[in-house]
Amino acid sequence: MTGLLRDLLHIGIVVDDLDAAIAAFERLVGVPAGDRWESEIGVRVAFFEVGGERIELVQYTGPIVERFGPVLARRQGVHHLCFRVDDLDAALREVTARGFRVVPGFPVEGAHGRIAFLEPEAATGLITELCEVR
Repeated sequence: MTGLLRDLLHIGIVVDDLDAAIAAFERLVGVPAGDRWESEIGVRVAFFEVGGERIELVQYTGPIVERFGPVLARRQGVHHLCFRVDDLDAALREVTARGFRVVPGFPVEGAHGRIAFLEPEAATGLITELCEVR
């Protein structure tokens, strides 16, 4: 998607217990968690800066499954790659024209701007998140 995706904002990792995962990750990488964010739809996140890259730990705590379906509430592990886009609406038009499907219910406001998730591709199983940073 040359020209559409600006840079990798973060790698999202789903965890069962955010507080325990933060403690373990702090021990592993030797730096404290940075930004934290919580949503009324049942998402808690914490970000780490590691070697110039951002890692997002994600815990689902509420009705996100009912709102967006099981695609987002997958078990623990690497879950998604988040890319910055300049104009989310234009990016979504372009990716849908290329055959990608947006997870129903998106876009919404996320931790750093408007976001939308694309359904996973069969080739990778990973979900792609697009973010128009505010």
